[in-house]
Amino acid sequence: MKKITSEDIIYAALSLFSEKGYDATSVDEIARKSGMVKASFYKYFQSKEELLLGTIVLIEKLLDADIKELYLKHQLPSREKLRQLYLIALGRIYKNKVHLLVYSVPLIGSKEEKIAQAIDRVEHYLSNVMVDFLIDAYGQSIRDYAHDINFVIKSIIINSFRMSDSELSSTEHQTLAEFIVSITDILAQGMLSPDVQHQIMWGRDSVFYEDSDQIWTKGKQISYALQRIDTVLKQTKLNEATRNEYVQILSRLQREISEENVEIAHVKALLLFLGQLPELLEDCTKLKAVLEI
Repeated sequence: MKKITSEDIIYAALSLFSEKGYDATSVDEIARKSGMVKASFYKYFQSKEELLLGTIVLIEKLLDADIKELYLKHQLPSREKLRQLYLIALGRIYKNKVHLLVYSVPLIGSKEEKIAQAIDRVEHYLSNVMVDFLIDAYGQSIRDYAHDINFVIKSIIINSFRMSDSELSSTEHQTLAEFIVSITDILAQGMLSPDVQHQIMWGRDSVFYEDSDQIWTKGKQISYALQRIDTVLKQTKLNEATRNEYVQILSRLQREISEENVEIAHVKALLLFLGQLPELLEDCTKLKAVLEI
């Protein structure tokens, strides 16, 4: 009888996550699909969250191997390379709904933060490769529009999987990849047309642009820290009046941080108040560090 490995469990989990989603998949189901009892699962992974992190790391490894192999296919026309890149993305990332998993995980501790970082890293890596392949296919002039094209293409892919009642077949993946290449052609040709002035949403001069060297952006760190504080407040045993007071202070903090001109003194005071609750101190300290106050 073949000995079960951690990768066997990961592949079983990937199949279930793809079919049912992360939240709806139980450890019991993963164990059964792997050919073991639930107790044996914990010999390999301490929790479902740890398994999820292992799953994303494996996807990252497989994605990197696929893309490196594609880079070496020098004989392929650039447009065909782009089509094959879309197929890799469809099979490695979007089929398994990796891009959606981070929103399903209750972001409370450092382990969950690592999951979010890993997912961001995979998406960021894929975006950079897409930019390379777009430039190869359409020339350096497309660079300014490459991130906008990526945004549209990823939106099409995500909605294709969301609208499908069942898992897309290999043939449907091929058809979708061909369709996406056609849309890419249309977008590239339109954006490069000298007769039309296009608004760039994700260019380097845009407020939407995220520095390519800063994967785990300041904005996301702030967002996740605030989300964790909210979750902890809901889970901590407090009397109703105290809970309401902390919730109101958190709401004020969120408003202050979202203002164009942040009042640092107000933010400091609000964090000082929230940090009085021991369960919130760590996240308040992280927020101070991220906000550099």
